[in-house]
Amino acid sequence: MRRGSIPLLELLVTATLLTVLAVVVGTFAMPGHVRLEAATTGPTAIGGAVHARPTTTSRAADRHLVLARTGTTMDTLPPYHVEQVRQPLRKQPAGPPPPTPGTPFTFQVGTLNVLGSQHTAGKGGYGPGTSRAAALSSAIVSRGVDLLGMQEMQDDQLAVFQHQLPGYGIWPGHALGNNGVRLQIAYRYDTFDIADTGTITTVFDHMMRPIPYVLLTNRATGGQFYVVDVHNSPQGLEAERDQATGSEISLLDSLRATGKPVLLMGDTNEHTEFMCRVAAATGFVAYNGGHYSGGCDTGSGPIKIDWIMGGNGVSFTSPVVDYGAPVPSATDHAFVHATTTITPMVSAGR
Repeated sequence: MRRGSIPLLELLVTATLLTVLAVVVGTFAMPGHVRLEAATTGPTAIGGAVHARPTTTSRAADRHLVLARTGTTMDTLPPYHVEQVRQPLRKQPAGPPPPTPGTPFTFQVGTLNVLGSQHTAGKGGYGPGTSRAAALSSAIVSRGVDLLGMQEMQDDQLAVFQHQLPGYGIWPGHALGNNGVRLQIAYRYDTFDIADTGTITTVFDHMMRPIPYVLLTNRATGGQFYVVDVHNSPQGLEAERDQATGSEISLLDSLRATGKPVLLMGDTNEHTEFMCRVAAATGFVAYNGGHYSGGCDTGSGPIKIDWIMGGNGVSFTSPVVDYGAPVPSATDHAFVHATTTITPMVSAGR
């Protein structure tokens, strides 16, 4: 090589250093797009525009920049609180209104053990069952009783009542078989109509027997109420009476749960125990004012084993324990009757 010329090796080194310096300066001084490629063949991420912070800036300048953009600094976190998401207030649809009292209606109700024909054959001074049934039919009409429960009915007596009470419906008649004839519910056609019927079974004098009930509609007002006719075991059959009373209370509970008034009538074969137990369990009142309130009040006398009770809008006035003619010559029970007023509860829309 000639004197004064740059050796080739030095020239190459100088060119390489200049190239590297240019790349470094360009990277820090010029904005651009950065492409990051994975070292493997995996996914590639492509970033957006990236601006390197100029070397003339400082952390203080960064804080001022954050303050200008967000209103806070990186050193001090803004205060925060949790806010419950509030739904727009909406008026909930109104639920069904509570039942309101319907139109009251008043009628005469009674209970009568007719003394079955088989009990008087040649004894007790009573005539045949059929003649006694005719006499009791006239008593029902003359007392103006619109609704009654009858007990100890026999087939021959039922035929007489059906004939001698032409303005009355009688249920169940023969619909519940031979044992079902014993208990009958009679009602005036012009006052009531049967809307539904049902039975439960209880023990009576060592055998099982149906207890009938009906849902009646008062024709004048449309008000509905249930009627249950019962007869519990006689004399020393206390366990059977207790068992039957429990079943009858369960029935009363299910009927009064409908909101409809309920009438109960019949020969309970107990002077006070049945009435007190039913009143305590159901809140029912008796035709003579008997009720339960911290203790049993048996009501006005005379106290007999034939009871009429009611609840869910049932009230009584003018109770009668009737031994007027022809009752004493036709049966060994009193004809118990009273005036009852029923105020049904009516739901809106009915």
